[in-house]
Amino acid sequence: FPYTTLFRSIKIKIKIKIKRKKLKETKKTKRKTNKERKIMITFAITTTTKLAGLALYEDDKVLGKIHIEVAKSHSTTILEQIECLLKWTGKKLTDIKNVVVSIGPGSFTGVRIAISVVKGIFFGRDDVTFYEVNELDALGYQAFFDICATCSNFLDKKIYALIDSRKEKVYFAAYKVFENKLELVEDYKVAKLDDVILEIKNQKFEKNEKNKEIEKEDKNKDKESREIKKNKEKNKNSEIYMIGDAVFNYREKIEENLEQSVHLFEEKNLKIDVATFVQMMISGKLEDKKTDIFNLRPNYLEKSQAERDKK
Repeated sequence: FPYTTLFRSIKIKIKIKIKRKKLKETKKTKRKTNKERKIMITFAITTTTKLAGLALYEDDKVLGKIHIEVAKSHSTTILEQIECLLKWTGKKLTDIKNVVVSIGPGSFTGVRIAISVVKGIFFGRDDVTFYEVNELDALGYQAFFDICATCSNFLDKKIYALIDSRKEKVYFAAYKVFENKLELVEDYKVAKLDDVILEIKNQKFEKNEKNKEIEKEDKNKDKESREIKKNKEKNKNSEIYMIGDAVFNYREKIEENLEQSVHLFEEKNLKIDVATFVQMMISGKLEDKKTDIFNLRPNYLEKSQAERDKK
């Protein structure tokens, strides 16, 4: 009897030791796996409009984000904001491996600030991948991601991205949703807001005329053909959305002239969210926008006032 109890006690102790050993090995494996897996820290920045945006991500997880609207220039506060973002998230500049920066269009000074800051603080870093993003494209994708998340049928939707250039002059581009992807259908332009409104009005008029034609065809036939059904559905879904700080600033005028012809996002979603830059990078939309620190250049879309005055 004493021997049986002794053997049982020894067996229990051996089992406990084996379990502890396995637990230690599991912990070591986990630590090794975490070390082997490269954690990518991404920094995104825009100072293109009055709303400056900074974001820090660990892979696809947001660590911190700052949006500050300034009355004058971002130059006096942007470095302090970056310092605060790093301090609050417990990260260092040396941890950052991806940088996504807006190259405009927008404020001439604003666009230069973000690019200059990136060139200054990441100069000499061969381990950093740089991505340039056109802010109109970013606004287009911001609307696209929102539409995909909220609409069951998002095909044939048209998106107008507008950035305010003051005095009712805007930078704009138009995009369309095709088979779960966004395509630029009207290249980047500088125009008066009235011209953009007129363009949308004309499109709506053409759409209404098409609808009338479809209805006439429908009446002339006992049964709808597949083509008529397809055209009806396409016209029904071809809604127009508008996004950007110009839409925020001139919302009253846009609503007054276009009424129910367009969809405007909620005010909090109209201006650029710097998180969209990272979302574009993660989803592979910026693969062809990789660059190096020396080739980061502003995309103004037009000449500055000083350049125009020279002529």
